[in-house]
Parts: sequence; structure tokens; C-alpha cells
Amino acid sequence: MKNYKKIVLVFLALLPFTGCSPENDIKIADFTKYAFYEEFLGNTTDGSVLNITGWTNYAQVGTVKWNEGLYSGTKYAEFTSYQSGQASNIAWLVSPAINMDTMNNETLAFDVAQAYVSSSSNSIELLVSTDYDGTNVMTASWQTLSFKTPPLNYDTNFTFFSSGLVDLSSYTGNIYIAFKCKGSGTNTSLDGTYELDNVRIFDKK
Repeated sequence: MKNYKKIVLVFLALLPFTGCSPENDIKIADFTKYAFYEEFLGNTTDGSVLNITGWTNYAQVGTVKWNEGLYSGTKYAEFTSYQSGQASNIAWLVSPAINMDTMNNETLAFDVAQAYVSSSSNSIELLVSTDYDGTNVMTASWQTLSFKTPPLNYDTNFTFFSSGLVDLSSYTGNIYIAFKCKGSGTNTSLDGTYELDNVRIFDKK
């Protein structure tokens, strides 16, 4: 994580936490229950490799994985290639199996922040699989899903945005949600940071 983070966060503490502008605030519709909710509350050490029961933290290229994020009481998952020293880093964070047969209008939402991201090649993707075996990420079939990403803009560094509502109602049985990040530790235009929090699937009414 870049050294400027704490300075930026002190400033941002004075701003609303839900986003940089009203149009980015997402009001979640009424729901009956959560099928899944992850807040990363087990984080204890900022910058240590994230290890959550049931989740897969996998480095596809390079050695960088998702890390624990912890700052001023806020806990989240974090990916950054900054100072990795590796030309390419690709890391996956894959959820446990989520049963889609317990409700009818399954909807995914999460909060995502970015910092020092200036290129679309320094990316975060949302994917879903119905055939992941819990171990072999690269042999599973993955479908890319669209969500609202933070703008490539310095003014929004480390400000969490809502992903918007991602419709999952067409899926049945068990699914797995994955967050895939790409970056570089040798190309300064690709060494930005992504942060992830409040991953939830609920019954949207």
C-alpha cells in the first residue's frame, strides 16, 4: 500500500463513507434475509495474507495474494501490486459455496474502493462459477458479471463505492463468487490498490 494512504484517509474521514456523490449511493431494497454476508471482521493484521475459512485466496500470476485490510477500525480485503517487484500479478479471491435455492430474487451487492488506479489494465473483475470444486480455480468455468466500478480519479482514492445491484436470480444450486485483480509491481501505471468489503447476497423484493 502506498505511503500516502494514511494522509488521504484522514481527509476522507471528513466525507460520507457511502460514496463520493449521491448518485453512487445505492439504497438496498427491502429483503427478507441474507444468503451470504462477508465483512472481513476476522482481520487482525493490516497487510497480512487474507485467510478466511471457506474462501480461496489464489495467486494466478506472481506471488501477490489478497491481504487483510485494517485501518481505523474498518476491515476489508485488499489487493495491490505496489512494490511486488513482479511484472505481472493476478490474484483471485473466491467465496465459499453459496446455496441459491434458499430464496427467489437473489441479488449481489458489495463495496469497492480503489487508489492510484490510472489504467483499465489495473483491474478488478467480478465472476461467478457453478462448477468450481473449491480448489482448482483455473479448471472451473467462470462467467464475468458487470458491476459499477469506482472512476479512475485521484479524488476518489480509498473511498468505498457501492457495486450496484447484481442480479443472480437465474442461478440455482451452489455458486461461487470471485473477485479477480490484475496489476504490476514494475509498471507504476499498474500498481494501484483495490479494497473490497460488505459482500452480501440477499432476497431483493
